[in-house]
This record gives sequence, structure tokens and C-alpha cells, in this order.
Amino acid sequence: MDLKVKDIAQFLVMSEKEILKLVKAKEIPHQVIQDRVVFNKDKVIEWALGRNIPLNISGSTHFEEYQIKSLIPLLDEKSVFYNCDFTEAKYIEQMTNLALFDASVDRDVVVQLLKSREQLMSTAIGNGISLPHPRIPLVIGRDKPLIHFFFPKNFLKLNSLDGKPVHTLILIISQTIKQHLSLLAHISFLLSQKEIQQALEARLSYLELMTVIEKHEGQRRR
Repeated sequence: MDLKVKDIAQFLVMSEKEILKLVKAKEIPHQVIQDRVVFNKDKVIEWALGRNIPLNISGSTHFEEYQIKSLIPLLDEKSVFYNCDFTEAKYIEQMTNLALFDASVDRDVVVQLLKSREQLMSTAIGNGISLPHPRIPLVIGRDKPLIHFFFPKNFLKLNSLDGKPVHTLILIISQTIKQHLSLLAHISFLLSQKEIQQALEARLSYLELMTVIEKHEGQRRR
């Protein structure tokens, strides 16, 4: 798909002036067709991946940094998916299809970036839990990072670090690298708690799960 300068500026969360500067320096893949500068979307994605540059895959024109203090404001009952009919071959596509994205979000790009991250190293961290996330930050048209919990109907063998099958997938999409690192640190702390590990494996109800998370977040703040 060929895109214009203004399209790529929004896609890369940059100004058109910055894009033209990259073009002039031949630092971004592009073509000149009949005096028009055009870009191939797939090539730009690969270029951004190599430089950890965020992508805007929604119609949003701006976003604000969101400070991670608790998971509770990021979650509601629609953020937790039970009895998911996932397969090991297609779980990324199946998970992405269920995710609550704005209509403008390009789900194919999300799938591409999630698969690209898994090719580097499995995000199945052990204890039956996987933390799928894109290799780079994504702007998806909301003022907060996205977190979804998925409980597959059947456990999945996803090359986990401890060899155990996965019973819980926690999809994480952050808007900046700083936000992602903060969110990952917060989730890693929670997942180190035995009670939370047990709550996920037991597939507690949304309200029960939020109660356990809130309890341990309170202990962390003390």
C-alpha cells in the first residue's frame, strides 16, 4: 500500500517536516513517482521496528502519556475474555479479532507486530502465563494503554520458558516505550504474587480478580 507524506507523518507520530527531512537524507524507505514521494506501508513498518519508533494505527491525531499507578482504571468486565476458543497456530489472530479496538485500528498491523515479537522470543514467561505485546509502541486511539486478559478454553503450548502450557494470555499495548516499561514492571510485580498466579489459573470472575489485584497493588504502595 502506497502512502503519502501526510499519511506517513500520522502513522509515525511525526510532523510532515520531519518526514521530508528523513526523505531528503534518504533515511526512510520511499519512492518518487511522477515527482510525488510515496511510501510502502510494510517497508515503513519494518523500518520503524528497527528503530523502536511508535506507530499510530488509529485515526487519532494525538495522545498523552499515561502514568501507570494501577491496573484497575485500565480494566473493565469487557477487558476479560473467558473460555476463548484459541488454537496454538492462530491464537494471535483470534486474540486480535476479539480485542476491543477502535474501528479505525488496522488489526492486520497488530497481528504482524505481535508475531514479529514472538519470533524474537516467546512472551510465555512461565507459570502458565504469556504477555503478548508488539515490538514497538502503538497509538490505538485511546488515552490509556490497552490490557486484555484472555483465558483459552484449552491450554496452549507456546514455548514457555518453564515448558508449561499457557492458561492465561495478557495482551499489552502501550503508546510509548516509557509507558510500556512502567506497565511491564507493574504487571511483573503482580504476577510474582502467588495469590494472583492462583487467581489466574482458577479463572476467577472479573470482580474477584480485580479484588485480588487491588489488594496486592495496595501492598506494593505501602
